[in-house]
Amino acid sequence: MKKIILIALLFSCCIAVNGQQNTLNLMPVPKQLTAMSGKNRITNKFTVSVQGNVADTVLFKAVNRVYQNLNRKTGLAFGQQYITPTDKNDSASLIVNVKTKAEAGIDVNESYSLKATEKQIVLNAVTTIGALRGLQTIIQLCDKDESGYYFPCVVIEDSPRFKWRGLMLDVARHFISYEEMKRNIDAMAAVKMNVLHWHLTDDEGFRVESKLFPLLHQKGSNGDYYTQAQLKEIVRYAAERGIVVVPEFDMPGHAQSWFAGYPELASQPGPYHPGPRMQWQKEHPEIKTPPVTSIADIVANMVAPTFDPTNEKVYDFLDKFIGEMAGIFPSGYMHIGADENNGQAWKLNPKIMGWMKQHQMQSTDDLQRYFVERVYGLMKKHHRTMIGWEEIYNDKLPKDAIVHKWIPSDNSMIKSYGMANDIAQHNPVLISEGFYLDLFLPAYIHYNNASIAAANNPNILGGEAAQWTELADNNNIDGRIWPRAAAIAERLWSPANVTDVDDMYRRLYVLSNELDEQGLNHLTNYERALRLLTNGEPTEHLQVLTDVLSQVKGYRKLVAMMMRAPQASYQTTPLTSVSDVILADPATKRKFRALVKLYLEKKDKNAEEAIRAYLQTWKQNDTYLQPLFAGNKRLMEVQDHSKNLSAAAAIGLEALDRMDKGITDAAWVQKQSDVLTVFEKAHYETEIVVIPEIEELVIGHTIAKPEKYSAF
Repeated sequence: MKKIILIALLFSCCIAVNGQQNTLNLMPVPKQLTAMSGKNRITNKFTVSVQGNVADTVLFKAVNRVYQNLNRKTGLAFGQQYITPTDKNDSASLIVNVKTKAEAGIDVNESYSLKATEKQIVLNAVTTIGALRGLQTIIQLCDKDESGYYFPCVVIEDSPRFKWRGLMLDVARHFISYEEMKRNIDAMAAVKMNVLHWHLTDDEGFRVESKLFPLLHQKGSNGDYYTQAQLKEIVRYAAERGIVVVPEFDMPGHAQSWFAGYPELASQPGPYHPGPRMQWQKEHPEIKTPPVTSIADIVANMVAPTFDPTNEKVYDFLDKFIGEMAGIFPSGYMHIGADENNGQAWKLNPKIMGWMKQHQMQSTDDLQRYFVERVYGLMKKHHRTMIGWEEIYNDKLPKDAIVHKWIPSDNSMIKSYGMANDIAQHNPVLISEGFYLDLFLPAYIHYNNASIAAANNPNILGGEAAQWTELADNNNIDGRIWPRAAAIAERLWSPANVTDVDDMYRRLYVLSNELDEQGLNHLTNYERALRLLTNGEPTEHLQVLTDVLSQVKGYRKLVAMMMRAPQASYQTTPLTSVSDVILADPATKRKFRALVKLYLEKKDKNAEEAIRAYLQTWKQNDTYLQPLFAGNKRLMEVQDHSKNLSAAAAIGLEALDRMDKGITDAAWVQKQSDVLTVFEKAHYETEIVVIPEIEELVIGHTIAKPEKYSAF
């Protein structure tokens, strides 16, 4: 443990040498920030006064949350018990001034200004929501030095680049608890996200209580669903944090859970029960289709449970259901999914094909368009703006329907419907292309998202991080989303010219610790999972290894699981392997990378000492781990990684020694590079992430990071 502490201290020294120790820890970066000299010292006499609209309950709740956060963080025992409208004090430590009471919404003014001097902090906002954004900045400004806690003196003028900054969270594949949803809403608020896109239904589960059609949740959820009271509470909880909730009810495909209770709505006869689409096809051998052996086969030939667009009872049903849900979700938006429908379920139904011929439809694409148009009409009836994944897009789509872009334009598997800017010539656009968190990509890939960087059409509303949950559940969901989603939040809030990846990572891991302090479980769940893997034994040495592992990029693990028998599907397989519990973009990788870069570019001695400390720890660690591997099937999956990390670290130490002595040997470099290439290979869906940096030590210069990874 002493060596780990030494590494942390040396890394701090390295950052100081790099001249970044005084950079503010704000995330997202404000639109305009002017740092001034001086510090506003926080004492136990810290007070708050709210001025302006005194009848704003949401504002006062937010102010008190921030006040208690600072009180808990500093431990100074502030004097005010609860800030009320009667606490009028022009000399208060923090003055919050709001002109207009406003509710959360897509078009609400979110701007704020903040000035912190040595004597006072003043936060001004046009609306309640702007004040909520500024209050989050105040939390992040709180810092500590040898003299105690303080706010740096700054002047900030801030407003978002995009008005739609969302997180899409799938709760159908694995149910995410009511309490867990609230924790993620708090994390969203911390980084100024304003839309929770709640993916509530899919083949695997129908997660909403319906009082009009109770068989939806009774037969379509396996008992895991939100009551209407819980749904309304989540909506209220999010609204108090400046976040609107947009529900998604997937149709016409991804609909197996709908049909568990109402099979008469489907294009093929039942029975149906919630579960993976692959499961349904395997359980219905009477449906004759080409074999599904690859992801390309799934896209082209799989027969998936799908609504029957030719059945008028479907639209009567959806009319009533949409009306019921509109009474629960007041945002004015509703997402219909409408993605990944290959039309196979329609092609195999003679009645549907006859109806298409009668109506002069040339293909199932025409029938998909017809279904979307009918549902659009139902949405308009219930005063909702329809959103759908980009498969809804066509030249006849109503101009106010929002197209949710998700398909990479350079993929060879799925038809792309155009670039975001091109689609935005006709319809409002949301971008999730490049923001799929379930691909296990490092944060910088999302941060450099070319689709958002090139977004220059005012019809592009913004975007959403997307977390699908085939490989995530209640126990690891926080670590799947955070802190990487914060990089996406910054990309959507901050000016386009904020692009420093190294500084983004520095602030990202500061924020990660702040989110942990505020109750998010991404770090806690990781540590708890390691204890499970060691059967309660000390986890120190296992964490040395897992801190430098990440999942293989893309959908390789998911595709393998989709091909399994129904009893071993991704819904029934416990997510407790090493690949399920490690973090996708480990902080150790970024710290080590920064050290190697500093050493190679400037031959910094502090950096070299810190690098050696890391390498010595990794070299020795395999010896300590060997007793844990015995008889532990899950840990044995990374046994080769442990040996390879030790050997790679030895190579790194030798490379440092050779550089110190000025030894150059092309044959040695090639030999070690070949060995490290072998060590880079994945085992059981995990890979060692620091091998590229060790290779940089061998070849004596930095290597450019990959700009993208393949999904498959």
